[in-house]
Amino acid sequence: MAARRLAIMVAAAAGLALPWLGQAAPSAQAAPSAQVAPSAQVAPSGGQGCSAGARTLAAPGSVLYPETGNGGYTSLHTFVHLVYNASSNTFLPGNRVVLTDRATQCLTSFSLDFERRSPYRGGPDMTVGSVTVNGRPARFAFVQPTYPGDPNGPNDPAPAAHEASESNPVGGPTNNPLPPACTPELPDTNATADSMDGTPCPANKLVITPSAPIRDGAAFNVSVSYTGHPGVHNDGDGTTEGWFRAPDGGFVTTEPVASEDWMPLNDYPAAKPRYDFSDTVTAGRTVVANGELVSVRHHGPSREFPGGSVTWSWHAGMPVPSYLVEDSVGTFTLTSRVVNGTRFYQAQDLAISAKQRAANQAIMNMQPDITAFESQFNGPFPFASDGIIIGTPNASFDEEMEGMIAFAGGVIDTDTLYHENMHQWWGDNVSESGYHLTFFKEGLATLAEFFFAARQAEDKAGGPSSARGRAAFQASLVRQFAAVYGSVKDFWTTAPSDPIPYSLFNTSNTYDRPGAAYIALRQILGPGRFDAALRELQARYGGASVTEPQLEAVFGQWLPVRSASCQARLGQFFTQWFDTAYPSGGGANRPMITGPGLAGLGFYSARGTCS
Repeated sequence: MAARRLAIMVAAAAGLALPWLGQAAPSAQAAPSAQVAPSAQVAPSGGQGCSAGARTLAAPGSVLYPETGNGGYTSLHTFVHLVYNASSNTFLPGNRVVLTDRATQCLTSFSLDFERRSPYRGGPDMTVGSVTVNGRPARFAFVQPTYPGDPNGPNDPAPAAHEASESNPVGGPTNNPLPPACTPELPDTNATADSMDGTPCPANKLVITPSAPIRDGAAFNVSVSYTGHPGVHNDGDGTTEGWFRAPDGGFVTTEPVASEDWMPLNDYPAAKPRYDFSDTVTAGRTVVANGELVSVRHHGPSREFPGGSVTWSWHAGMPVPSYLVEDSVGTFTLTSRVVNGTRFYQAQDLAISAKQRAANQAIMNMQPDITAFESQFNGPFPFASDGIIIGTPNASFDEEMEGMIAFAGGVIDTDTLYHENMHQWWGDNVSESGYHLTFFKEGLATLAEFFFAARQAEDKAGGPSSARGRAAFQASLVRQFAAVYGSVKDFWTTAPSDPIPYSLFNTSNTYDRPGAAYIALRQILGPGRFDAALRELQARYGGASVTEPQLEAVFGQWLPVRSASCQARLGQFFTQWFDTAYPSGGGANRPMITGPGLAGLGFYSARGTCS
């Protein structure tokens, strides 16, 4: 995410064949291929030894969206079938998702995240009609979250166990000594977290009880049918994310949690199922989702769609984190081309002026070159496709939706494209294990912006093939590091690995500070070893998520001097840059260990050792 602030259109409209799209996806009535037979899924002996799955994946004491995520199972595949009236922004009967999961314990019940209603402007208003597990009706209820680690369990009767705060303990007007159960939803950016401290958490946990317990290790299918209006989520900083209403449909940007404002899911970054989409929408509209377009099928008038409808099917064969699911609907142009084996999609809303679309197009056309440039550092592009969608709503941010980067407000800029495209490796392919690690991937995306500026300096000085150009690239990074390191801004006062929701995306501790740390780390390891570490991280954790110790361990393996003292000094480096909150004022109140050739104390002694 940036800091807050195909000739298909014509062919599809005419009903023409699109031979490059491949085989058709399952019909709107078909179940996804990932479904499993229910007969083997029932636990033996009446479910003895079974229990409810956890209703959060957050660590005890967490203040950063502790209400999100669900335990007792892993997410394997999600089939999304929207039935969507774009004119009224309404999910119609037949709208559903089918989630294929695998139990990691014997389950008597389990949960999903789904904000079906919100009191705020633009919020969702949806109703669940039915839930089935392996084709059999299941009981379901919406409940409040409980703070992670509550010894009284998720059904703790004490109201204090279900309160919102960005502080631990909650405190506030109720003097609640317990940790928060959820992050407060601020009505706007003028509100403060303190004003919501101690308020009751909304009942956004969809708890599902199957007709019989699910045995440990079993794969099972959950189908949730729902109707109504999707919408946006109010975050802990007062900004909004989710399903933004557009004149011709809906535009989706959802970091960090608002996928649950348009579909039920296991809403946590480390939950990464594969996706298939088969969305039936108002005729004349285009659906843009993750992955690759499979088919476009037109239908005549029906009771739900008197003017006809169209079904767009997309296939995302790669694991997709919860906050990176793209599924926008509108009057988009949609084109694609293949460059070096990767298909690049481009989509723009026709409500954008022709002049602005032309300006956008010039920048969108840079994406294959930017991808090739960033591959020099990260290794091969991790997905079969990449793309850009530009919508009209003034969303709070642009976002790195996996394989389909979303730009809001009708415009795109080159610097942000470098940032968001870098996320395809960092955040998308290798994901954060929890929200507290947002800095890890935002820092690497900020590094891409530093690389872009260095590339411009390099080209001006003669290009990468010349010694002067390479020297200019390096000199640019040194200057950019110095600009960050010399700052006395408040981002030194917040540890990147310990943010609060209010400042997660709107202060430089998540972006510039870790971005500068990666420049210093590159100096410590050397450019070649730094790139090798990035590639190893991709190879080891691609398609999954990484923890902070795992991230730091890989970089440690690429130290040019592997002595115990150098390993210890690298540990101190990470502690200072990632984990330490300093007093305000700058100067000595900032990390002291940097890298060779940079401002600060450096890393190695004059003898090249770490002693």
